[in-house]
Amino acid sequence: MSGVLPSMVTPFFIGIGCGTIDFTMPKADWIANTLPTIFGKAGLWPWKNGEIISVLDVACGLSLKSKFIPAQIRVGVDIYDKYFDHIESDVPYVVIKHDIRKLNEIFVPKSFDLVIALDVIEHLEKQESLDMIAECERIARKGVILETPKGYVPQNLDIQGYGGHEYQTHRCGWEPDEIRKLGYKVFTRPYIMSDAKRHTDVDVGREVELIEAIKFIT
Repeated sequence: MSGVLPSMVTPFFIGIGCGTIDFTMPKADWIANTLPTIFGKAGLWPWKNGEIISVLDVACGLSLKSKFIPAQIRVGVDIYDKYFDHIESDVPYVVIKHDIRKLNEIFVPKSFDLVIALDVIEHLEKQESLDMIAECERIARKGVILETPKGYVPQNLDIQGYGGHEYQTHRCGWEPDEIRKLGYKVFTRPYIMSDAKRHTDVDVGREVELIEAIKFIT
């Protein structure tokens, strides 16, 4: 990663750590439905152990789901560094505080085997999301994975309770065909969200569908 991090970035290295447990998050799903598992079942995970060396986890938050991918290098980037103190991981990782809308400022082309952006594109305006997706594709050598709710799910609160309401607000919704048109292989799966208050004025149901999407980079 030499030469990738300019002085404007605040990097943090956390070798192996365990943060405060947060029971509002559906951690059972994270463990049961890792990316290799769900994409493997769909016939969309072509890599054997050892073939993905590096993963960039865009808007990693406190979940850092890249920890469930067998890789040697995991880098998370997020604008809200309060989440970094609550990451639970038994594998090494690096986290960087930076605006995910400006990934071009800190990452060179084809610098990671796999780039994942899970539960993030719904938090940006639609054009910002499209621009960020294009940046993920520029950075990836082998593939990009997206995950987002199907349709618009109202949210303007930080459901983890760490004060990041601005960053946890949902600003757009997505349909599978929109992502297919970007060249992704797409499927959906049912999902039950955590039992947390998500919006100040709207009652939001827990049962949603998640869009899972992957694009292979050649």
